[in-house]
Amino acid sequence: MTAHKGRLKVNFMYIIFDMDGVIADTEPVYRDGYLYAAEKFGLPVGTMREAVRSAVGVTDERERAIMEEAFADVPWFDLEETFRACREYFDNIVDTGQVRLKPGVLRILDFLKDEGIPAGLASSSPRERIDRILKPYGVLPYFDVIISGDMVTRGKPDPEIFLTCAGRMGLSESDRGQIYVIEDSANGIRAAAAAGMRPVMVPDTLEPDDEIRKLTEVILPSLLEVMAWIGDKERECEGSQQ
Repeated sequence: MTAHKGRLKVNFMYIIFDMDGVIADTEPVYRDGYLYAAEKFGLPVGTMREAVRSAVGVTDERERAIMEEAFADVPWFDLEETFRACREYFDNIVDTGQVRLKPGVLRILDFLKDEGIPAGLASSSPRERIDRILKPYGVLPYFDVIISGDMVTRGKPDPEIFLTCAGRMGLSESDRGQIYVIEDSANGIRAAAAAGMRPVMVPDTLEPDDEIRKLTEVILPSLLEVMAWIGDKERECEGSQQ
């Protein structure tokens, strides 16, 4: 137990956030960037939509592999020009300040800080992209640890990124049952479950199927609902300590 706000407090919970679709409202931008590339180069739009769905929550390397597999039968498909067009579209949105935080981000981060609940960020995006998106909003200091996709060798649904984040937060294997991972993607939920942690899903562009529902601790519609849910669990924990 550690002293906090004039009372004894049990460190009963740790939080790890994904970024894309959870902290930053970027998933529609990625999708629109790829649809822009499909239109520009005459690629099948339906195939592109399915490829983008499959690529939610994965690293850049895996994203490239998904695109190559999806368009293997399209002779004029060029991975590099497609990727470049998507990134140019995305970068323009970021550089012009059009990427927004998801509703409730600042409130839940302030809440966790006030309650002394440690928070990490584990994103498949490269660190440079994380900084470009989040620095303007001043939220990076809220995270005790930030792990990016270029810091691990295996992307989600492999649990490496969450295990790495937990390790950098000073947590051991015995702590994993107290780590709640806030995710929006199926691959992220699978990775958190494989890490032995507790997945909490806040759906963004994709709704959970039966497999994902079985893997999650809870599915909530927004970060504000997550904040309220954490508050309820905190009161339950404090009540059990009395």
